[in-house]
Amino acid sequence: MRKKRYQIYLAAVLVLVFGGLAAVIATGTTPRLGLDLEGGISFTLTARGDVNQDVLEKTVEIIRSRIDSLGVAEPEVTVAGADNILIQLPGIKNEQRARALIGTTAQLTFRQVIEQFAPGTPKKKLPKVTKEAGDAANDQEVVYPSAQDGEQGVLYRLEPAVLTGEVITEAQAVVDPTSQQWSVSLDMDSDGAAEWADFTSRLACLRDDGEQIKSQVAIALDGKVESAAGMQDPATAGAGGGVVCKQGITGGQTSIDAGSEDEAKDLALVLKTGALPITLDQSEVVKVSPTLGRDSLDAGLKAGFIGLALVIVYMLVYYRGLGFVVWLGLIVFAATMYTIMAVLGQSAGLSLTLAGIAGVIVSIGITADSYIVAFERLKDEVHSGKSIRAAVERGMTRAFRTILVADAVTASAAVILFVLAVGSVRGFALTLGLATAIDVLIAYFFTRSAVHLLAGTRTFSTGRFIGIRHALGAGP
Repeated sequence: MRKKRYQIYLAAVLVLVFGGLAAVIATGTTPRLGLDLEGGISFTLTARGDVNQDVLEKTVEIIRSRIDSLGVAEPEVTVAGADNILIQLPGIKNEQRARALIGTTAQLTFRQVIEQFAPGTPKKKLPKVTKEAGDAANDQEVVYPSAQDGEQGVLYRLEPAVLTGEVITEAQAVVDPTSQQWSVSLDMDSDGAAEWADFTSRLACLRDDGEQIKSQVAIALDGKVESAAGMQDPATAGAGGGVVCKQGITGGQTSIDAGSEDEAKDLALVLKTGALPITLDQSEVVKVSPTLGRDSLDAGLKAGFIGLALVIVYMLVYYRGLGFVVWLGLIVFAATMYTIMAVLGQSAGLSLTLAGIAGVIVSIGITADSYIVAFERLKDEVHSGKSIRAAVERGMTRAFRTILVADAVTASAAVILFVLAVGSVRGFALTLGLATAIDVLIAYFFTRSAVHLLAGTRTFSTGRFIGIRHALGAGP
């Protein structure tokens, strides 16, 4: 009955492991590679002024949502230290666009135009451009340049903000089929829609009073005026057009003109994901070429295969027939690890880094140690005078307890590293923890079953060269 159970365990392990491996190979599923293996860019953003952890965490969430829209495979965005955010983008194709999107604060405000200064205005008559574009500037008059021409173009003196980007519920890039002009369509929440209607109503009344400049609404983004449109007169707008005094624009909808399709989509993205609550400066940028990453991957795999081969040779020489159990067990371990990394890469976005490969290589030693613990325990049982079958039954049970305790210590260290560390160290901790869990399962379901079944055969039990009895030093 016990033999039947071990046969079922062994067959189930082999079918599950190699069936899973065949499935990921057949579907072309492979582990995702991290920045140091695939190449890409890593940069550190430093917050200006004093910030707390809650603000940093909110900023990380906004940045991560923006990066996800770029389709970057397994980006890593984490808080590093008291005021830094670490961003790693493996395999990024458009580096400049990514850096612009991530760093854009997207402080959107709707303001009334007070005064407009055309290009060519004498410098002594030009006001000083306001550099502040954050929340602190919302309650004060500002002078912002046009986003199209910068400070050499039109300058606008603007009233304090009437509305901010917080009222935006949806932002979408759209194109006019007639003019092929791209713009960003904005939808506001109920409070914003009511305020927008009241605001545009007042501007429409100023238009009727002949105030063409002061009837314009400026939409400012990060200290630049994206558009400054006046209220269109219903008398000249045609049927259903224009803005009526004391009525305004209802429904909470408006739009911002954009240049190209990419500009419109990027602007819609940053408005939809929200404004960054803090201002960030790029303090460090590191680029990794795909060639360097491939060299690192090849070197890591080479080291892993060499280590695996040396362990197998040593086990075959020292433990003879039991070495075949190690040989097949390490193959099962490698197949299981590859399958899990491939599946997690596709389903959870887990990426394999060079540090992760180091964790796998270290775990090969941990798995080999488990076999040594088991076999040395068998040797003690045989030397105490027990038969092979009795020694295997008692020794494998006690050996598994020892393996379980040792792996629990390793797993605890891996969990602590994963929780407290950042960057590549977390990759090492994750793969080490996964490998430790796999080692426990293999020791219980595969190693115990294989050794028990081998001990029940004459060739592997008492054979002269490959017998378990000789391997354990018990003699004939």
